[in-house]
Amino acid sequence: MSQMISIGTMIKRIEGLLGTNEVSDWEGCFISSVIEKTNCGNDTAHLSDKQVEIIERIHNKHFA
Repeated sequence: MSQMISIGTMIKRIEGLLGTNEVSDWEGCFISSVIEKTNCGNDTAHLSDKQVEIIERIHNKHFA
């Protein structure tokens, strides 16, 4: 991608994958948890490096 996408934007995008066959059960639970913990992607400052890495991986798999 030519421009950097914020983690908050990635969270909002992957939220749309919930309830689809596009994500595994584990990924769905992870996305739900991140949405809850970040106020739908609006407060991402407290995410761990590992959580950010997983968000980026899920996002890039579906939106890259």
